[in-house]
Amino acid sequence: MRDNREWMYNRLEGKFLSPTFAHKVGEFIAFATTQDNVVLDGMMKCPCAKCRNIPYQDIDNVKEHLYKSGFKPNYFQWVYHGELRFLKNSQSAGSTSTEDASNPYISMVQDAFAQEGHLEDIEEEPHPTFKKFFHMLKAAQEPLYDGSKLSLLAAAARLANIKCEYNISIKGVDDVASLMRDMCPDESKMSDSFSKTKKLLAGLELPHQRIHVCPNGCMLFWKEHKDLKEYLYCKGSRYKTIMENGNNSPHSVLIYLPIGPRLQRLYATKSTAEKMRWHHDNPRAHGLMSHPSDGEAWKHLDKEYESFAVEPRNVRLGLCTDGFSPFGKTGRQYSCWPVILTPYNLPPSLCMKKTFYVSKFDNSRSKKPKRESGCVLATSY
Repeated sequence: MRDNREWMYNRLEGKFLSPTFAHKVGEFIAFATTQDNVVLDGMMKCPCAKCRNIPYQDIDNVKEHLYKSGFKPNYFQWVYHGELRFLKNSQSAGSTSTEDASNPYISMVQDAFAQEGHLEDIEEEPHPTFKKFFHMLKAAQEPLYDGSKLSLLAAAARLANIKCEYNISIKGVDDVASLMRDMCPDESKMSDSFSKTKKLLAGLELPHQRIHVCPNGCMLFWKEHKDLKEYLYCKGSRYKTIMENGNNSPHSVLIYLPIGPRLQRLYATKSTAEKMRWHHDNPRAHGLMSHPSDGEAWKHLDKEYESFAVEPRNVRLGLCTDGFSPFGKTGRQYSCWPVILTPYNLPPSLCMKKTFYVSKFDNSRSKKPKRESGCVLATSY
């Protein structure tokens, strides 16, 4: 069911509800209710601007919400109501799908931007969101130089991965990038520094937030406390230096990584999205525990929260933390306390892999991470 969906964001005619909008909402409801795994116990996810496809609502309430608030922004592809992502028409499916299959970086860009909205059948760049998409897509398709097997995005992604995998310093990456640039032909587009590589990959990054934190571990300057100038409990100053231009330097900073966009990225990738239902779709031998869903704790939660358990795509997370010394016993005396969330929806072979760990925050720059761990865990609730 594909048509011109401009009507979704033309709700009113003057001060009154548009008859066209009301009619099309009826068609949307009729379409969604005929799709598999959309309606559960007479309810479906509400795509209005307030609910944003998060809660399930009675179908009549969904219609009423859409009349009052309209659709959430950029919901041209009805992925929560029965449509597949990135539908290809019969004329263009041949060469494009073959290219996408042979170039995983094109798929990576498409997955990263999938939740932004409608990314196919676009002849122009109508929205700033799509400018980033087209820029990244071009980098995924454009070779480093004529005859190169690597695209610009592939080279940047692999260089950034090497930095993380082997913990190379920024200066070290700069030297490697400069060497690689010198080894390429003059017309090569290879970045010669880590900052340029990072700038190219910025379109794929997930959001983060810098939160000031008390070095004594008493509080975060977050939510209702974000504008305070001193600690509530130890009464010290929030800043170690105060500048006239307002660029004050805090005692300690926590890098908070919101979990929502990271979980959405799991569902934006087709291969991973299918595996997020593994705990529900794959029967196991009775009496044998091969996955947390076989345990009593999981079954107890299902009984206590039936509305949550009825949707197998809802995410079950395990939180864990432990301290370790990254420099060993003979090196610098410092301990690190990462907090990791594990998505238990995935099969046992995947949920405990490093690739699928979800980090909640980064306090590696803290001088007293163990002392601060209590208050920073507040970001997990």
